[in-house]
Amino acid sequence: MTFAAALARKDSVAHRLITRLGLVGLALAVIIAAGLVTADYHIVTQRAEERFQEIEAGYLASLTENVWLQDDERLAQLVAGIHQFPHVQMVRVTDETGAVLAESGSRQDVDEASKSYPLSRAYSGRELNIGRLDVSMSRTRMLQPVFQRAWILFLANIVLMAGILSTLYWQVYRLVARPLARMAAHVRHTNLDKADWEMPLDSPDDELRDLAAAYTEMRLTIDRSYSAIQSREEHLRILFDNSPVSLWEEDFSRVKAEVESLRGRIDGGIEDYLDIHPDFIDRCAAQVEVINVNAATLALHNAPDRRALLGNLEKTFTPASRQAFARQIVAIWNGEVQLSVEGEVRTLDGFPRVVVVHWRVPPGHEERLDRVLVALENITDRKAAERALAASIDKLVRTNRDLERMTEITAHDLQEPVRGIVSFSQLLDRRVGRTLDAETHELLDYLAKAGQRMQDQVRGLLAYAQTAPQDAPVEPTGLGDALHQARAALSDEIGQSGAVIEAGPLPRVLGNARMLADLFTRLIDNGLKFTRTGSQPRIEITAYAADGVVGVAVTDHGIGILPSYADDVFQVFRRLHGPDEFPGIGIGLAICRKIVERLGGRIWIDTSVIEGCTIRFTLPQAPQ
Repeated sequence: MTFAAALARKDSVAHRLITRLGLVGLALAVIIAAGLVTADYHIVTQRAEERFQEIEAGYLASLTENVWLQDDERLAQLVAGIHQFPHVQMVRVTDETGAVLAESGSRQDVDEASKSYPLSRAYSGRELNIGRLDVSMSRTRMLQPVFQRAWILFLANIVLMAGILSTLYWQVYRLVARPLARMAAHVRHTNLDKADWEMPLDSPDDELRDLAAAYTEMRLTIDRSYSAIQSREEHLRILFDNSPVSLWEEDFSRVKAEVESLRGRIDGGIEDYLDIHPDFIDRCAAQVEVINVNAATLALHNAPDRRALLGNLEKTFTPASRQAFARQIVAIWNGEVQLSVEGEVRTLDGFPRVVVVHWRVPPGHEERLDRVLVALENITDRKAAERALAASIDKLVRTNRDLERMTEITAHDLQEPVRGIVSFSQLLDRRVGRTLDAETHELLDYLAKAGQRMQDQVRGLLAYAQTAPQDAPVEPTGLGDALHQARAALSDEIGQSGAVIEAGPLPRVLGNARMLADLFTRLIDNGLKFTRTGSQPRIEITAYAADGVVGVAVTDHGIGILPSYADDVFQVFRRLHGPDEFPGIGIGLAICRKIVERLGGRIWIDTSVIEGCTIRFTLPQAPQ
């Protein structure tokens, strides 16, 4: 290739290299010129500020004195002297009323740097304002030499760069472009099917010969790599055939064409179109070509051999398969290369199988989709187990509901005989109590008290059974409102004990207003009940919200609960003190736990708190 031909060829390496270097050099020249302008601009600005300082230091005192003495001639001389400073275009002295006393020059350039100096003088112990000095400098005249130097430097850089690029272009042509052209011409006339070709013997021992040797090595490397790829493919084919997971190799290229034909023809998303045109899903499913399947696929579909499943998907497609295949169409529309979706297939003898479809496009096949790997995970047994579990849970819920109903009925029916025991024991005491000895009278008293405790326990059991029914509505509820109802219900007890109840901001939760009011009532009642002798009850209620959960802490400063009993106190009829020490039957915290768990939370004793007792519970946070 001649030098003239290299110049005429716009896509040559030398031409592109020099063009890019020229653009880079031009950009550098512009940057250098801009940098020079910026640097000189800062210098000029600094010098202008220095001149303003010189004017202030050398003239301000004289101007003030002559304004005070009203010496117009001397004032005019001073103004003229200031006007002689470089780039100063206007100097003006005015009195305190704004009247011009002396002026030199005019504002010819609107782009100016100006400064105003107040003229003041001390008189009779106070400072008098007697006028002002205004000085204006022309930025255009200050920057003119800056732009001249930048332009000269820019032109010098362009000339220098042109010389360097011309020389470089000639060297690139000689050392790179011409040898590459010779190499290309040689390769075009060489038998490329021959793996060990060589350059002619008369060729010089230069980079061209090195390039020829490198090409020979490259051909040998390619041959070895091709053999390795074939071996790797064989290995992958063995893994494919013997995988325990059902694997399908499919061709989705015709499906891709069908989907692409819809672009620009439909309004809205592809999902809406598929909902309206389910026949399009069936048409696309018929376009899938099954290329290969493995042994696990034959077992999943009860197929005798591979030929029974090759072709299209109609043999294993069911109406329930449409939704999973529609998701694959959406993936093709959106350019996705993998997805997992639950679906259904059938065996060749008609039995359904619930599967998870793992759909993936191998690298390199994203454009045509001529290869797609599909893995079917058989979850039929797992789905059957889930259905059985759901049925068991439903049966357990019904059994629990029946048990609660039976407990409620039993507790209600026990009230009558217990009431009879208490009433008849009291009646017997009134009628024959005077005739009985002290021991018999004491036994009769024990009987009456035991009957009363049994009566309280039956009532408590009835309250426990009726608390937090399964059909109670759950909705966004304010904890503050529930606390207000609880305080109103315990107003007499709070007033009699002089208790102090402090509550911070309480958020909204998903709950039931009546159950939450009952929860706060019982927790506050516990705090009022288990207080130290001679101390004033004080109860603190705080709450926080994080990650969709509301945590509430109810703290009293009473007798507290030992950590070893932190779980026992939530059991039904579990008391830590005798009935003569503190009132109650030991069912309040059990009801609290039932309420909290019914609303989807949990409740516990904070054993890290040393003073008093802190009961914490969580509830789902209401949506904002």
